[in-house]
Formats: sequence, C-alpha cells, structure tokens
Amino acid sequence: MKRKNLLLLPALSLLLTCCWDKPNNSPVVISGKWCRGKAAQVALYRLENGNLKEVATSEVSDADSAFYLACKPQREGFYFIGTGRQAANRYAFYLRPGDAALNFSVTEDSYELSGSNSPENRALEQWHSFVQPLEWKSVYFTKAASTYVDFFPLLEEKLKALEDFPQNPTGNSTFNRAFEEYKKLNLLDVAVSFLFVPRTAHPEGEDFPDYYRSLDIAALTQTTALLSCIPSGVEVIERAIFAKLQARGEKTGNPMNAILGSLAEVSCDTLKGEVVAHFASTQKTYEGLVDYEEKYGSYLVTDDQKDRVKGIKSALNVVKENAPAVDFAFPDAAGKTVALSDFKGKLVYIDVWAMWCGPCKKELPHLKKLEEEFHGNSGVVFLSVATDPSRDEQKWRNYVESNGMKGVQLFAGDRARKDIIEPYKIAGIPRFILVGRDGRLISVDAPRPSSPEIRPLIRASLNRR
Repeated sequence: MKRKNLLLLPALSLLLTCCWDKPNNSPVVISGKWCRGKAAQVALYRLENGNLKEVATSEVSDADSAFYLACKPQREGFYFIGTGRQAANRYAFYLRPGDAALNFSVTEDSYELSGSNSPENRALEQWHSFVQPLEWKSVYFTKAASTYVDFFPLLEEKLKALEDFPQNPTGNSTFNRAFEEYKKLNLLDVAVSFLFVPRTAHPEGEDFPDYYRSLDIAALTQTTALLSCIPSGVEVIERAIFAKLQARGEKTGNPMNAILGSLAEVSCDTLKGEVVAHFASTQKTYEGLVDYEEKYGSYLVTDDQKDRVKGIKSALNVVKENAPAVDFAFPDAAGKTVALSDFKGKLVYIDVWAMWCGPCKKELPHLKKLEEEFHGNSGVVFLSVATDPSRDEQKWRNYVESNGMKGVQLFAGDRARKDIIEPYKIAGIPRFILVGRDGRLISVDAPRPSSPEIRPLIRASLNRR
C-alpha cells in the first residue's frame, strides 16, 4: 500500500484553532511506527470539554507500519494519538507552538520515544513507563487476566513509589503544573476504570485499599482541570464517586442515582453540570428526560451543557398527537422571557413564522380575525414565535407594532433552530401547532388560520377535558 503523508492543511486550522499567519509557528511533525496488531490508521485528537475530538488521521503503511502526521498547535496542551477514542491503544503527548517533532513507536504492550523529542514528552514517557503495569491490567483486561487480588497490591506499590517520582521534570513551568494534575488524574482513571470491566472476581468493601475510601472528590473537582488533561474526565469523576461508595461498603443501588446523590461532593459547579449533562444521554424516553431535567436541570450552568441536553431531548422527542409538547422560552417585545409552559391549563395555538416569509404574512390577517373571534375566552392563547435572525429583533418589534399584531408575540432569533425548529421537526413555515390544556400536542401541523377547519378544532379542543 502506498504510504500517505497527511499534513492537515486547512482542516487543522479549524480544529486546532491554529494561527497560520504566524511564521514562527511551524508544524509539529509526528511520525512513528505502530507495531501492534493490524492497525489501518492512526488518529490525532485534542480535548474539548473532556471529550476527544479528531484532528487528523494517517494511514499506517502495510510495508513498515509507519505513519506521519503534522499539526500547528496555537496553545500548548495535551493531545492523544491512537487507533481510536478508546483508552486501549491510545497515548498522551504534549504539544506546543515551536516544537519540531514527536517520534515514537508503539510496541506490543507500550510505546517508546525515538529520535528527537521534547522534554515534556520525555517526561510523559517516563510517567507512562511507571504506570503501564497498572494500565495493562486495567485497560487491556482482555489480554491481562487480572483481578483485584493482584491489582490492588500493585496499586499500593505504585502509590508508595510515587513519592520518589521526579518533580518539575522540565524547564517549562506551565507543563510541570499541568503534569502534576495529569499524573494524579491518569492514575485515578486507571484505578477506577479497573472496577468497571468484567472480572472473574470482584472486591467487597473490606477488600479495597484505603486509596479508594479516601478519595477526596472535593479536592479533585475544585477546577475543570480534568477536562483539559484526560479524556472522558467527567466519567472518571463519576467512577471515582461510585468506587468510593463501594469501598466504604455503602449501598449503591443504581450507579447513576448513587452518583447524582453525591453531587454535593463535587466542588466545581461546571463539573456538576457536566455530570448531569452526561447522564442525560442515558435517558431512553422523552418523558424520562423531562422528569430527569425537572430534578437535575438546575445544575446545568453553561450554554453548552444546556444545548447538549436540548439536543438529546430533540432526538428523543416523537412529535405526534398526545405526545408532550416541547417547552421553549423566548423574549417578548418588552424583553420579558415567556415560556410555552407558562400557559399550562390553557389551549395554545402557536404560529411559527418570519417576516421574510410571504405565506406567513398572508396568514396574519386571518390570524388576527381568529383571535378577535375568541377574544374574551380565557381558555385559549394565541402565541406567535418569530424565527428571524437576532440582528432583526428591532425590525421585528417595529413590524409587530405597525401591524397591530395581537396575542403573545415572541422572538426566537438565532435560537430558533435549536429551541423550536428542530424539536418540532419543522421543515417549512408557516407552521401552526395546537397544544392542549394538559401540555400535550393536539396537532403538530394544525390547520392554518385561513382554513375552515381551525375553528371547529379549537372549539372541540376547548371542550375536551
């Protein structure tokens, strides 16, 4: 097979947020050999919120197992290279602007640097050599038939030897600080991951070393450092919480409930939100996620966390009659946030529209007439949601006022796609939706105001109990 060199041209500028106009930021050339199994390709990853994001890939040569990569990191930090996102066959490296090269070869049970490499990566190699015997038993469990009987003594041996491991191994103080966090969290990852894979024997409370019982979750979660130096950092903390409960002999029951019940031990609010967002992905039904969000939604503190949960909700949502209506909240003309759920107990007729939409505008006189006919009936609400871009918000206010638009007028702006278009599977506008007094959908594609069908449907729905 012909060897391919991938020097990652424009795509890398997006994924590594690289500065291509900086002449002193030359690519870091990454090369080596993958001499373990039959690897088809090797990938380079960076961390984003603790998750691995692929930066580039290189095919592995059939002839000599060689691979070649290059990247232009704008900021220094941890990167990961392997044959996939799984912990097995994946190794940590440290890259920074100005680095010339990274050279290494993967052997049957580890990796070793070769040729020219940075002091930071030599320190990481030394650390990996130290932790590898534990990692082999924990991560490569299909190859190493290990149980707690041999793993726990080795863990205690390594913890004792850790006291003599070199401090400040390089002249790079930024790396040295990050390296201390990495060692602590990498060791934690290996130790708790061991407990979450099939074994022929499993420990009871008294079998655990003190390491697990004395895990200081509050200290480990004071900052979001674990999201920037180890993959799946949130899952590592979740496992650490559960391992601590097991080691103390506490009744754990459902792992998710046990971990969520221990959120108070997590110091950083952002990490609490990450745990909640992660477990949201385990919900199997829309109703289950709604219930979950009612209990734990207050822990979601970043826009990214809230958007991820909304995406999960949208994917679970089955838009059909009698399904729960997806809640949304947008500002009105006065800037007050109004939610669909504010009208629980009332019939809600929703108009999803935009100022640029000709057919939408044609329905407005009919909508105004429909509203007038039901004026005085407190059981029905006419709710219009404009989906124009955020830059047109003032233009929308002027339009609403000049056209004497009644009912509840809301402006979705740039949030329209995530918060209403995608959840309601809207392919085109205008779209009219009728929500019952119980908050469930009566019609996801209701008759338009100009249709003779809408009045009898509203009357019948008002009489429905």
